[in-house]
Parts: sequence; structure tokens; C-alpha cells
Amino acid sequence: MNGTGLVLTIGETSEHVNTSLQFYSPDKLILLTSEKFASKTRRRLSHWKKQFNLEGEVFVIEDLFGKDAAYHIMDKTFKAIHSLHDQEYKPVLVGITGGTMHMAAAVSTAANISYAPVFYVKQPSGTEVVQPNKDVIEMPTLTAFNKIMLMPTEALQLFSRVAEAVAEGEDVNLSLSDAKDINMPVEFLDHLTEIRVMEKLSKTEYVFTNAGSVIVQIIAKNPNIAKMLESKKKKSEAPDHLYA
Repeated sequence: MNGTGLVLTIGETSEHVNTSLQFYSPDKLILLTSEKFASKTRRRLSHWKKQFNLEGEVFVIEDLFGKDAAYHIMDKTFKAIHSLHDQEYKPVLVGITGGTMHMAAAVSTAANISYAPVFYVKQPSGTEVVQPNKDVIEMPTLTAFNKIMLMPTEALQLFSRVAEAVAEGEDVNLSLSDAKDINMPVEFLDHLTEIRVMEKLSKTEYVFTNAGSVIVQIIAKNPNIAKMLESKKKKSEAPDHLYA
């Protein structure tokens, strides 16, 4: 297995690329751009490959503003994501900051279909300096929602407690011992890191990403799930260990 793979949209500006590379430290970068900026993007990529010691490719989207633009954008996005998967890069993430708004929309759709987490790089305001930990915003994905929604009740209870504590500003991590107490396999936790619900701090400690924390809080506030969690607090049942 190789390291992290990034797919980034890019147009005229490129500040978001530097921020993304600093934050994720990828081993391979694929840039999605239009025919207009293809040559400029290739020159920039040559510089980034040397600066950040990574592999890279440029995928050019033809006829970006034609009637079949959505098809061309999504087709190149699918090819970029699947190329990284085929080369066993994990995780594979997709940045939608550069380029046009309709590029961002089509790329986001393709990323969700491909189960690739999406992120956006915020532009610092005024005289603020770039802070990758603050300026990279990861978006909750359908894949992550589905995985959390289908977890056993005991896992939802544990995750909602941790996510609530994090939301209140507490420094709370999830340990392997917490997971073992409810028979949650370590492989499931590692899968959650691949879809950016969690981040692995060490061999035994995990922490929610911002997107992961948001997902858990939203799910826990669903009226039906909230009612189920509340009823579970009042009675002790045999654990239901159906991790998918």
C-alpha cells in the first residue's frame, strides 16, 4: 500500500494546492484542469513534485463549458480517483477549491459516487497567514454517513458521547480499549480513518475529524436514533456486533 493520494481541481490560482500539500503530505497528486490552463498547470506540477517530493499527473478536462461539461468533468474525476486506487494509494481525497463552480459541483458528485472524501481550502482573510489545520475543511460524505448509521447501538452511544465532548471543547480521544469493550474490530476503526471519520494518532488512539464529529452529532440528533439511544441507556441488552 502506498501513501495518501490527492485529486485537486485547479484553475488560474494555486494557493490552495500548497495548503493541501502541507496539510495532507501526499505521495501522489493528480491535478484536474481545463485546456486553457493545462500548460501552466504542468509547469506548476513540475515545481511541486520537486518541492514536496511526490509523484504527479495532470488530467485535462476537454470542452469545460460545453453542453457535455458535466460528463467530461466527472469522467476525468473518476479516472483520477480510480487511478490512485489501482496504484493502492490510501486514503484518496478530493479537493474542490480551484477552478469553476460547476467543476466543484461535478467533481463532488463523482467523488461521492467513488466514496472519496471531499475537502475545501478556505482563503485566509485580510492579513491572516495560511494555517492548513484551520483552513482545510473536510466535507461529510454519504459513505461515512451510511457507515455510522449502520453501526450497532453500543457503538453509536460511544461515538455520540465522544463527539459531544469534542464539540464542547474537551480533548477526548477514542482508544482501542474503548472499541474492544464493545467488540468493535480494529479493522473497522482503520476503515473509518480511510473515509476521514477518524484520524489515527497512534497504535491505540483515534480522534474524530471535524467531518466525522459533525456526522455523529447529526445522526445522534435524528429523532428516531435519539429515542433508541435514550431507551438503550435504560436497559442493558446483549451487544449487537454487526460491523460492516
